[in-house]
Amino acid sequence: MAMLPDAGECTFCFDCENACPENVFADEASMAHVMEINGDCFVQAGIACMTCRDACPEEAITMKPRIGAPFQPQLDTASCTGCAACSSACPAGAIRAVEREKEDA
Repeated sequence: MAMLPDAGECTFCFDCENACPENVFADEASMAHVMEINGDCFVQAGIACMTCRDACPEEAITMKPRIGAPFQPQLDTASCTGCAACSSACPAGAIRAVEREKEDA
């Protein structure tokens, strides 16, 4: 069994942790990955879209205004839990999971 973060949103209900006989889950509501918005985003083609922002339960995606162009999505990786709500909602398929950068100790 594998976790597929791009397949749909994790609600951090912890049912998978409760069902798993191994101690492989962290006790926090955050993943080892964060989401990343790539160049396939509709705004790169001049199409206004705010689906990712609207889908994010943590409000980790904000929209940066631009003169003469659609608002640009900005993802705050510190606020991103990696739940993939934005990825599963993105009509362009422009959001994927990437490994979370380790904090310097």
